[in-house]
Amino acid sequence: MHIKQFLPALALAATVSAQLLAPPAATPDPKKVIATVNGKDVTIADVQKMLETTEPAFVQYYQQNPQDAIAQYFVLGYLAEEGVKHKLAEESPLKEQIAFIVNRMTMQAEVDYERNSYSVSGDKVDEYYAAHRAQYDQAKIKVIYLPFKGQTAAGGPGTPEDLKRAAQQALTAVQASRSESDTRALAEDIVKKLRAGADFAKMVEQYSEDTASRAAGGDYAVVKQGSAFPEDFRKAVFALKPGEISDPVKQPTAYYIIRLEEIGAPPFQEIVGPISDAIRNDHMNEFMKALINRFEPVVKDPDFFKKPGAPASPIPTPGK
Repeated sequence: MHIKQFLPALALAATVSAQLLAPPAATPDPKKVIATVNGKDVTIADVQKMLETTEPAFVQYYQQNPQDAIAQYFVLGYLAEEGVKHKLAEESPLKEQIAFIVNRMTMQAEVDYERNSYSVSGDKVDEYYAAHRAQYDQAKIKVIYLPFKGQTAAGGPGTPEDLKRAAQQALTAVQASRSESDTRALAEDIVKKLRAGADFAKMVEQYSEDTASRAAGGDYAVVKQGSAFPEDFRKAVFALKPGEISDPVKQPTAYYIIRLEEIGAPPFQEIVGPISDAIRNDHMNEFMKALINRFEPVVKDPDFFKKPGAPASPIPTPGK
């Protein structure tokens, strides 16, 4: 084992966050000795403490090679103790670097404390909800899905159900036989028929190529303002009134015909948590904005703050 192999992995991160992961094959007895290092017993509790107090990079390395990670941990500890004996932490620039790291970590802890300890009353939740109600609306829709030949789009974030649907639709798009223009013409014709009174469920059964929604009469995933659906898709949904049929909505691999079934907010208890988080985030934005304004430098020498290469202000001529 060479020092160059492990010191970079154990360097202190700029933003340290504890990630608690149980050691592999952990047993109920924390006092059980699982190894000895330099003659010292190492218990399950010791390993757990390592994982709870080190940086994420160490935790990730431990998952890959726990035996070597433990060895590195003790080597690091030994070298640190030797450095303390030699009083290296009291010398510049290490002294100032350590102080900077401590300050940064303490700062992050204070930011977390300020945010998490901010009191969010029921009145604040009600007030925020009243002012932002539209953000929490969700829509139940039915769709007719009409794929066309073309490149599949990269999948974005979403629930497992969303990802499964996206994968199925990507496969359908690859196998599609219609061109984009032919599919557009078909979608426009279907919209005309629906607006003239055609039965939506029958049109779903006849034309839609999304297996899951077709089997459910066109019922599609619930659409929320902040969900992973593309923005133009969400805009088309929320522009409708219940019972209305959308114009064909083009997406990278298909056209969608959408009928809005109903729109409204989810049960209040489901959004209390997200609203409380939003209120705390707003508080932190204002809190940090006030701090930045408070500590904004008052510039006395503009030339000092010019970017490198920028011309300096001319030196004033005496008497002018």
